[in-house]
Amino acid sequence: MPTRSDRRPRVRMDPDERRRLILDAARRAFATQSYEDVSLSAIAREARASEALVHKYFSTKGRLYGRVLALAATDLAERTRLAADALADDSTARDRIRTSIGVYLDFIAERTPGWAAYQMLAGHEPSEAAEVRRRARKVSVDALRDLLGGADDARTTFALWGYLGFLEAVCLEWVSRDCPASDRPALTDAALGCLEGALGATALGR
Repeated sequence: MPTRSDRRPRVRMDPDERRRLILDAARRAFATQSYEDVSLSAIAREARASEALVHKYFSTKGRLYGRVLALAATDLAERTRLAADALADDSTARDRIRTSIGVYLDFIAERTPGWAAYQMLAGHEPSEAAEVRRRARKVSVDALRDLLGGADDARTTFALWGYLGFLEAVCLEWVSRDCPASDRPALTDAALGCLEGALGATALGR
């Protein structure tokens, strides 16, 4: 049974507030360290809670990590939606996808070590995180499909899934270069070119 890892006095608060503080501490930890390097005892110290309490609310590190990833995916989806809503009504699919790439790059730059570690964990992650990854990718594909008028033929499906894989790969390379702003236009054009090449030259509009 986990025990308290420090003897600082605990602040009494309601369960929802305590959960929020633990999640905030976990979000900061996983954003700056790899999954393996994060410990529940460190998260507990940051949240001014006992490690036993972290286990009580989230059971395991894998479940806590999955919850943090789910919140991050929701945050990214909301940022993308707000950026899309700010575009003119007659914006092309190309304009909207370019905007979504910009939002994604901002998101990655805020979480560079943790995001890179998350990508490298693919296939070796806790089941809770794998499920979040699967849902997030499905949401992204569905959003892209909607931008293209809802096409659900095999070529479009393969193109959209392939685009996501390409985008993740080039973003990993961007992160390895320390996310230089000067590389953003080239990365964005390469990703758009990948999708256009898979779908056809006029699929995204001009």
